[in-house]
Amino acid sequence: MALFLIFTVVGVVLLWPSGGTRETPEDLRGLVGGASKLVNATIERAGRGPCPDLTGAGATPATCDQIDVVLDDPAESDSRLHLDTLVDPTGPLLKAGDKVRLAPTTDIAGQATYYVADFQRSTPIGWIAFLTAAVVVAVARWRGLAALAGLALSYLVIVKFTLPSLLDGHSPVAVALTTGTALVVVLLYLAHGVSARTTAALLGTLASMALAGAFGALAINFARITGLGSDEDVMLKGFAGQLSLPGLVLASVIIGSLGLINDMTITQAAAVWEVSDAAPQASLRHLYRSGMRVGRDHIASSVYTLVLAYAGAALPTLLLFTLADRSSTDLASTDLVGAEIVRTAAGTIGLVASVPLTTAIAALAASRRHPPGSPSPSTDIDTDSAPAGHADADTQPLIYRSS
Repeated sequence: MALFLIFTVVGVVLLWPSGGTRETPEDLRGLVGGASKLVNATIERAGRGPCPDLTGAGATPATCDQIDVVLDDPAESDSRLHLDTLVDPTGPLLKAGDKVRLAPTTDIAGQATYYVADFQRSTPIGWIAFLTAAVVVAVARWRGLAALAGLALSYLVIVKFTLPSLLDGHSPVAVALTTGTALVVVLLYLAHGVSARTTAALLGTLASMALAGAFGALAINFARITGLGSDEDVMLKGFAGQLSLPGLVLASVIIGSLGLINDMTITQAAAVWEVSDAAPQASLRHLYRSGMRVGRDHIASSVYTLVLAYAGAALPTLLLFTLADRSSTDLASTDLVGAEIVRTAAGTIGLVASVPLTTAIAALAASRRHPPGSPSPSTDIDTDSAPAGHADADTQPLIYRSS
């Protein structure tokens, strides 16, 4: 375990972002819908009509969104504005009372004005986050609070370390492995406490993550995945040419599979520990086989969970291909869908491998807690239905106790 910690610390030091000011191209701001300054406002009146300033004599009048807005910042010289903007068929329908964000622009006469760039979402997203946190803490109590702290830590690590380090041109695989290892070490011990059981789950997670990464690297090379399957990928290549997009796909495999693998390893370690508590004198073989029976059921449900998660994320793209009447074979062979298939396959390999790996590690650790000949602690096992020394490894029932 100490070796993993040393490698993680060395990786963080070597891959730490430079911290210098990064200049953002104005072209990129426009492409992603950003602006140098966004102004909060409230729509007072909204409607549609002919554009008064955008049509020439004899031309067919264009249709504009005609809105009156009140700026939220009282320091602005003109707190009320009237905006006429061409209707965007793909944009939302604006109505009175909407809280919006305005971006600066110029009209055809060269006068400074604004356009509606987005809705204000800080307040509703804040309430959604608060209600989610309240439910987690109400049900899981201190464990839930620890999990939320881990969630906040994960966000900070990704925003402050992972993303800037990738933009500095560091190896995406090295950054992803360092991020994954650091998060798993901290989050597991934070949420589940420092114990031999948690350490068994941690070792199983790290081994499975490495296996998923190795398989993903082979699959990306074998399938010739370029990482240029979407418009966002092409933009990223244009504005951050130092990035290896195939490496970025592999990094997403490593980080994306961590959550489900971690869930699997924690469950397996807990199952083995419960069997060990119920039958303190159980052999290593019995602990392993009992844990694997739980793991096989978990695999059956988790594999399609992983597939559905990736399918849900790619749903708009799948709909576009279906609308274009592309066959399923053609669909699977595109770079975009192929990358998702590789992510799913690599995640599945890591997920499935985590069961025997973690079960073996946990069984080995648990079997050493009660050496043969040591006095048996009181247990909840029904000794009448399963006499010690006569229970078969495949038929002895698993009995779980709340910790």
